Amino acid sequence: MMYRFSFPAAALIAAVACASSPRMAQLTGERATPLRRLADSTERLVTYATLSSDSAIVVAALAATDTALDDLRARVLSARAGAEAASGRMAQAVLQGDRLRRDVVAETRGGRQAEGYTRYWLLGREKLLLARAYSDQAVLGADSVLRCPEQSCARSRTRLVHGQLTSASGAAREAESLVRVAMRYID
Repeated sequence: MMYRFSFPAAALIAAVACASSPRMAQLTGERATPLRRLADSTERLVTYATLSSDSAIVVAALAATDTALDDLRARVLSARAGAEAASGRMAQAVLQGDRLRRDVVAETRGGRQAEGYTRYWLLGREKLLLARAYSDQAVLGADSVLRCPEQSCARSRTRLVHGQLTSASGAAREAESLVRVAMRYID
């Protein structure tokens, strides 16, 4: 018997399976500054984007093994939704990270904290933009899979989508590491 999970269910399973960082698990309470809360939110967005990318890879890999065209299309549609969700979260993380950069520079008047944050944020930002570009390509690729009239066409294009999702996930993982380092400079 084959089990089918929708993308949200797969993302939830992946989120539960992955251990979150202790810093994100802490309750910030009243002691957290607005900058710290925004930093935590940005970090979570990147983490959730990475989880969405990872889940989309799994679904695309399963789609490539489907023997029925309708099943393949259903899974590709789910992988497409995951890639689209990841792309949206990455875009929002970039906006929040840029806002943090402006605020940290203004608050510290360009001190060491601003230099450290800016250095790692800009590296992480570039990786986020790269991951987002791969995710957007995967969405377009998934659209082309959904238009395929034959199984062989759909399967070969699904493999391409899987490759794009793998690239997106790799870049997202690198971005996640760099963004976490950047967020350590926020008080």
